[in-house]
Amino acid sequence: MKLVSQSSSHPVSQLKGKDYIFCVLSAILLIFSFPNFNLGFFAWFGFVPLFFVLEDKSKWKAFFLSYLTGIVFWLGIIYWLIHVTLPGMIILVLYLALYFGIFGLIILSAIRYPLSATILFIPSVWVLLEYVRAHLFAGFPWALLGYSQYLNLPIIQISDITGAWGVSFLVMLVNVSLYYLLATFRLPFTVYRLPLDGTRYTVHATLL
Repeated sequence: MKLVSQSSSHPVSQLKGKDYIFCVLSAILLIFSFPNFNLGFFAWFGFVPLFFVLEDKSKWKAFFLSYLTGIVFWLGIIYWLIHVTLPGMIILVLYLALYFGIFGLIILSAIRYPLSATILFIPSVWVLLEYVRAHLFAGFPWALLGYSQYLNLPIIQISDITGAWGVSFLVMLVNVSLYYLLATFRLPFTVYRLPLDGTRYTVHATLL
């Protein structure tokens, strides 16, 4: 059993290849959740790789990595606009990806707290950003997370009451729950974060 002390002011390490890989993985999983792939079940864990990437990142890097995820995602969603206007598609992708970046920036601190403190906060942030995107500047309500479940008839029944926002909330809530579950029981070791006096202690229990 090894106890590693990490001060909250400890400098953030440089971005690694796996950071980019996990960002692209999240984007691809989310792309596959929508038409033309219609693999809606990917949406239930599509954000999990991104959540792991955001661990212990600075604010700027959290924004950048989330923004990168958004760029890849939107390129996969509205790629067909290239046949209408290439500059317009690029500008639109860069704009829409900002919502991913803002999401990553806001939840950066939240994912460092227990599940009980964030399980409602993170989904609420995502739904709020979707709502803003759907109404700001004439609105762009395409590819809401809840739309990924349009073939999942039992789930979308709640949309009669909550609209697509409720489905988006539910999907993100499952993503957050899965992230915390995997973060607690990750292999080959289990990691427990214990916030003590402003210092974060990480316990690594190596499996023999």
